[in-house]
Amino acid sequence: MVDRIVGRPAGLGRDHRLASRLVSPERGIELFNRGLYWEAHEAWEEAWTPDRHGPDRGFYKGLIQVAAGCLHYRRRNRRGAINKWRSGADYLRPYLPRHRGVELAPLVERVDDYLMAMAGSAWPDGLELPLIEVGQPSG
Repeated sequence: MVDRIVGRPAGLGRDHRLASRLVSPERGIELFNRGLYWEAHEAWEEAWTPDRHGPDRGFYKGLIQVAAGCLHYRRRNRRGAINKWRSGADYLRPYLPRHRGVELAPLVERVDDYLMAMAGSAWPDGLELPLIEVGQPSG
């Protein structure tokens, strides 16, 4: 059962720390790796909401921004893709090389490559959008 107001499991009351431990980034990663960038964004928002000012704030913001950049790329929105990829990578850099088992170094490296590809005047067709790798938990 889910608390309808904030989407956390029922029975947790106002214990946001417990709720944030029960919601992890894995659901968003699964959606992201399937190319469902909007849905990944929503899953990460749900995971982040219980503790918006906690130590994982930039981690979730970064993942959300990278997903938004991928969505903008698919829609051929150069400005949106560049802005979201740039801010996403910048949010993730303090968490490198991995955080909570998420391998961030390869993701940020790919995003940096995309930003270089977007710097040219022609639209960079055929960018292979990233997959997020999961390793051993840390951070």
